[in-house]
Amino acid sequence: MISAIRLRLADLEWVYKPKSFRRACDTVKTYASHYVNEALKSQGDAGEQSKTESQTLIRDLYEELKDPDLVRDQLAFARLKKEIHSSLGAEGRFSKTDLPRLPYLRCVLNETLRLYPQLPINVRFALKTTLLPVGGGPDGQSPMLIRRGAGVGYSVYHMHRQTALYGADANEFRPERWEGGSELSNKVGWGFMPFHGGPRTCLGMRKGARFCSREGSGLILRS
Repeated sequence: MISAIRLRLADLEWVYKPKSFRRACDTVKTYASHYVNEALKSQGDAGEQSKTESQTLIRDLYEELKDPDLVRDQLAFARLKKEIHSSLGAEGRFSKTDLPRLPYLRCVLNETLRLYPQLPINVRFALKTTLLPVGGGPDGQSPMLIRRGAGVGYSVYHMHRQTALYGADANEFRPERWEGGSELSNKVGWGFMPFHGGPRTCLGMRKGARFCSREGSGLILRS
């Protein structure tokens, strides 16, 4: 909820940085920076020939970005790299017709958007008075009256992590859950809304998916 509140604050997000938030950020940075520094240290000790398969991406990114903090935020997926290489070749030239040939890439994108939706919370206003079948009462199972003009807030972030929809490991990053075609998508239905839905679905949804696929493929192939 801290991130959701900071999102609502927009340009004033800097006024809300509780200790727990700062502590969590420091923990993530410390953990990731350890491996970045280890990879860079071994390269300095043994030179270019010391590269191992697991460290190649970290070093290549550092050579390009020259910033350990930027490198820290990158992650390589061996299986994804293999799929992209076998489907697109070494150059990794990507077009929209290639996406169906990269099922695991789609799994990774879906899982990333599930855990980290680009708009974690949103608000809609009722155009007319209506009655929701559930949501009211002490247990949330009674009908709820929504009057015209009332704002209804919802959290895609929390919905995407519901164990009732995604299982006991809902908080874990596991792209394999999306394997099997549209089976999971059909099961969760509106329980997966990385670009929200309805008449106000994000206009950049399809273009954004192609952009992520193209740029992600190129980055992974360079690792």
